[in-house]
Amino acid sequence: MIDTQVAVFCDFDGTIARRDVGYSIFHHFSNSRNDELLPDWKAGRLSSRDCLLKEAEMSPMTEEELFSFIDQFEFDSGFAPFVEKCQVVSIDLIIVSDGLDLYIDYLLKREGFEHLKLIVNHGYIDGNRLIIEFPHHNQICRKCGSCKGERIQEYRQQHEGNTNIIFVGDGYSDACATTEADVLFAKKDLERYCRMRNIKYQLYDDFFDVAEQMDSMGLFVKQKL
Repeated sequence: MIDTQVAVFCDFDGTIARRDVGYSIFHHFSNSRNDELLPDWKAGRLSSRDCLLKEAEMSPMTEEELFSFIDQFEFDSGFAPFVEKCQVVSIDLIIVSDGLDLYIDYLLKREGFEHLKLIVNHGYIDGNRLIIEFPHHNQICRKCGSCKGERIQEYRQQHEGNTNIIFVGDGYSDACATTEADVLFAKKDLERYCRMRNIKYQLYDDFFDVAEQMDSMGLFVKQKL
């Protein structure tokens, strides 16, 4: 294990943030109209990109309204000590999300985590219109805005030697990561997805659980830089 580089990829909505911030934003500002899109999205009939664009059309908001709304959301209480534990042993910690940097950057900065690596879709507000862009190109995946599985593949290609990828997630937008991670931590919708497809996973409740299980697996070792 000592000769293997360990990296942790974490979902944001419902994982680092205890609730799904992106869903809540669209649910609030669309007056719940976004819910009509979710069955097609979960069934794979509607891609994440198309779903996000449709949700944005339904959800007029100003920056002031958005940031005032998202100030209510809290982070997993185990995330801060988990970040510190990763830093002590030089484990790469990368946040991968099919949400928007517009709200994720704001919340990470509020909590003092703006230094963390972030791979995410881009959003900005023009007047009262939410504009969404997709800066990360997917080679094969047509389901995701930014495919988490392809982002893991790219990381492996950029790093020489053996790489042990840990993934921590909670939802259907994490599905593509399940075939790329060496160790998968799942809960809620992601756990159900894995159970239905006989995908091996570690059940967790919070980042205290993730840290404890990674400790027991011998994954918190000093990384060679």
